[in-house]
Amino acid sequence: MGPYREVNGFPVKVKPGAQEKHIPNTPNYKQEIANGKNKSIFYGDNKAAQELLDEFAGKGQLLPKGNKERVDFGKPIGKYYDSDTGEYLETTRGIIHYGKDGAHIVPSEPLKE
Repeated sequence: MGPYREVNGFPVKVKPGAQEKHIPNTPNYKQEIANGKNKSIFYGDNKAAQELLDEFAGKGQLLPKGNKERVDFGKPIGKYYDSDTGEYLETTRGIIHYGKDGAHIVPSEPLKE
């Protein structure tokens, strides 16, 4: 095992290309928008994502397939894109997507009031 801990056999390290699809002003985000895809927006950069992974990975609810984890980060981490309404909603919740090459955080639907 390298310098990164693992969750369910996956390394807890940011996969920059995947994370940047959720970080405005990065080439990957701009490409997604150009392709007509609205993405949930992550506040911060890859370093901020790594800090959240270091603190929260493994502490959320593992989803059935085992490669995604639902986490409440306790503070706003970004905006969830609601494809039904076309609105962006600030959220403290996210899904950590794990893969053999690393993980990334996708802001997810906030809890309903």
